[in-house]
Amino acid sequence: MEKVKRENAKFVIEFTKEVIDRTGPRLPTSPEEKLGAEMIAEKMEQTCGKPSVTEKFVCAPRASIAAIPILGFIGIIAFGLYYISPIASLLATVFDFVLAALQVFTYSGKLDCLFKKGESQNVYNSIEPAGGKTERTIVLAGHMDSSWNWNLSLTNPKTAIPKTVIGVVSIFALMITSLVAACVGNLSFMSIKELATAESYTGMQIFRIILYFLPLLYLPGCYWLSIYLSWDKNKASPGAMDNLTGCALAIAVTGYFKKNPDKAPENCRIICMGFGSEEAGLKGSMAFCEKHGKDGFFDDRTYVLNLDSFRDADYFNVVKGDAWLGSTFDKGLTEVCFKTMENMGLDPDVIKNPAGGCDSTPLTRIGVKTVTLNAQNPTTTDYYHTIKDTVENLDEDVLATSFELLVKTVEDVAKYDDSLHDKN
Repeated sequence: MEKVKRENAKFVIEFTKEVIDRTGPRLPTSPEEKLGAEMIAEKMEQTCGKPSVTEKFVCAPRASIAAIPILGFIGIIAFGLYYISPIASLLATVFDFVLAALQVFTYSGKLDCLFKKGESQNVYNSIEPAGGKTERTIVLAGHMDSSWNWNLSLTNPKTAIPKTVIGVVSIFALMITSLVAACVGNLSFMSIKELATAESYTGMQIFRIILYFLPLLYLPGCYWLSIYLSWDKNKASPGAMDNLTGCALAIAVTGYFKKNPDKAPENCRIICMGFGSEEAGLKGSMAFCEKHGKDGFFDDRTYVLNLDSFRDADYFNVVKGDAWLGSTFDKGLTEVCFKTMENMGLDPDVIKNPAGGCDSTPLTRIGVKTVTLNAQNPTTTDYYHTIKDTVENLDEDVLATSFELLVKTVEDVAKYDDSLHDKN
């Protein structure tokens, strides 16, 4: 197995390099994402021995996480409006929070109509059981696009989250201050100047002066949100770890079972899948679930292993849900995958994504048994969603271990399925 592990780890690195060399960053709905998807679909075809399926869909790439700078810009505009009309500032900040709630924190897409649309794609292929009888399906999935550069994380990952939190709190504080100022009224520069030159002040006059200058405290937070990420595709993440490693490992494991049908789980179809525009708010997996949620593609013996970022030797994780999105993935799969990691001596953790989301969430919402696996430091780093996510930073040892882990996980998930369905 050692030789096979090394060969497949090298494949992951070489294929990742090949894609990045040709495409560069692959932002959602971009021509580069499309080219990357074509390369992944072609590699799936070579692996599985039949044409890959490509399914196109339309989405708004900047309507989710990429909208965070817009929240900051609106906050800065609301700051200016405050001194013209506190009511206008109040309305702007309320809209800002609605936008954040619907688009950034819940990925609902209810305001996607305000954003420019583009075309993306999902791709997949499969290998069928050697005996021709399919009793179960195991899907190995990864997303094909890469992220915008997160400027705050690249500059200083330790302060990125505090600055973001301060930004959100600042906009909320500006909303409350605007509401109070609208009730108090008359905060013009001249009136404040007159108060400042008065010989004595009443409590209300002091309160007016405080209200006038208080929003200055909110500007840094709004500014930090406005520079949270860059929309410049030339400065975007190449997406080596996140998530060409997941895509390439899905292909590698599928290829292993294609070449070694005697080692594949009995009567098991294995599907390798690439989702598009995950960084745009899980749009690819959402589109796939909308298309196939009721057409029989998924059944009660389908198990989806979502593979998302493999790089860090000390951080093999089973992701059991997305905290922001309120999702919890399949408990049985979570336990199986954790046990597999333990049996390999990996000292795994079971975690929930503290922020954002992954492609398991749309799947679990339609009742599919799914879990997400990765080998990634869950704290903020300067190589997650930044220009430092390059192929040169990948670790062959981690990828070799990840390949072995996924092979064993497929085998263990098949045994878990047998135990659920009392196979004799």
